[in-house]
Amino acid sequence: MKKGDFVWGAAIAAIIALFAVPATAKVVLDLTARHAYLMGFAKFAILATMGELLVIRLAKGRWTRPAGLLARAFVWGVVGLLVVLMFALFNSGVQGAAAKGLLVVGEGWMRTFLVALLTSATMNLTFGPVFMAGHRISDAWIEEKFGKGRGADGKLPRVGFWQAVEKVDWRRFLGFVVGKTIPLFWIPAHTICFLLPSEYRVIVAAFLSIALGVILTLGKRPKAAA
Repeated sequence: MKKGDFVWGAAIAAIIALFAVPATAKVVLDLTARHAYLMGFAKFAILATMGELLVIRLAKGRWTRPAGLLARAFVWGVVGLLVVLMFALFNSGVQGAAAKGLLVVGEGWMRTFLVALLTSATMNLTFGPVFMAGHRISDAWIEEKFGKGRGADGKLPRVGFWQAVEKVDWRRFLGFVVGKTIPLFWIPAHTICFLLPSEYRVIVAAFLSIALGVILTLGKRPKAAA
């Protein structure tokens, strides 16, 4: 165990405590209701970035600041904005389609479950791949922009859009990220997420990004090390 492990763990515990303690939970939930986009940005910028740091810690065995950390946090914040919108958009869309008889969802607990499942499936099979592709491109751009340091002129290199696109491993993206993580992780995980009250969904989604990163990282490690 290293000092950074305790700092990271204490930070996560503090965030969880915000939702576990009734007095602070009320404040956070009120802010979420009144400023959904701002809170979505903050939740993902903080939690998903912490998840990215943890993944590097698990992979390399030490805490390392990734290139372009602030840029990565900003991108995660934008992801949070999109999650807030898409969660509401797809959930309302599925319920609207069901109300018109375009989807069969039943009644009672079955309706609750099927609405959550269909919301998760439609979101992850349509918006999901597009969003993930965009995120891969932004990661590649940040790595090219900040990962190689400044040149002799003291400036960061110029990186074009297509240059970043070409750095993405699209075969692995389609075969693994889209072909496996969406059906095996994201659809089941977001189904559970949509079974929760709406005010908790975005924060749970941010925690899910940490969980997936940890799972994938541990899966790559040798059994003895894991």
